[in-house]
Amino acid sequence: MKRILKNNLSVVLAIWMLFAVCPSALAAERQPNAFRSGEEGVTFSGLLLLESGESIAYETTGPDGSKAVIGITWVENHMRTAGEVWQVWYTWLANHVEFYMTVNDNKVTSVYDYSISLIGSTYEDARLTKTTTYGKLTFEQISLGGLAASTCWLKGTVTGENDEIDVTWQM
Repeated sequence: MKRILKNNLSVVLAIWMLFAVCPSALAAERQPNAFRSGEEGVTFSGLLLLESGESIAYETTGPDGSKAVIGITWVENHMRTAGEVWQVWYTWLANHVEFYMTVNDNKVTSVYDYSISLIGSTYEDARLTKTTTYGKLTFEQISLGGLAASTCWLKGTVTGENDEIDVTWQM
């Protein structure tokens, strides 16, 4: 009897040691992720794994070749509407562009509260547009002295996949 118990205990300990020492692929946690999706686009996935107030960002190149950062932040929803609120933003040098969009069941339900902060230029004709698949902030950037103008935009598109948003821009 002692011998059977000793053998069984040895087998159990050997199996336990095997699992303790070998890394398991099943133990890997899914993390929020950002990856390039085209020339002017970044896909953010695993967004529901963020905590309220947390961001995920992707470093890229700005319109003048300088460093730029594109990102998305989960904002606590204080409105009466259902869904998750995302702050979509783009920053380069001292310039910053952002807007908020609410997503419910992989559909954009509202787009609101934009902010545009530009150094060395001004903007006009800022407008937010929304469809069920995207929210978009568009504006005209005008150089000091009014010598040049360009249309700029920042867009968040729901992919229809689980908590993925594609962010594209033209600055």
